[in-house]
Amino acid sequence: MAKLTAMSSEIFDYVKENGGRVSIDELVSVTGRGSRSVGANVTDLAKKNLVVRDKVTVEGSDKPVVYVQITDEGKAFVPTEE
Repeated sequence: MAKLTAMSSEIFDYVKENGGRVSIDELVSVTGRGSRSVGANVTDLAKKNLVVRDKVTVEGSDKPVVYVQITDEGKAFVPTEE
């Protein structure tokens, strides 16, 4: 069973509790952390196959919106902190 750091666990729990699909911008806003910090945690979770990034092009926006989406493996995962 994979272990999560406290910060990765915070991200994972938030996504799981909020429909399984949350934008990076929302995660930055609710955690009060920088996008690089949140991005590093999302990368950690993605390496463990718990989440995937989903880039969606938004009309009128310069850059796509990146969503964090829980995988089937993530749905079955029960996190334990390091």
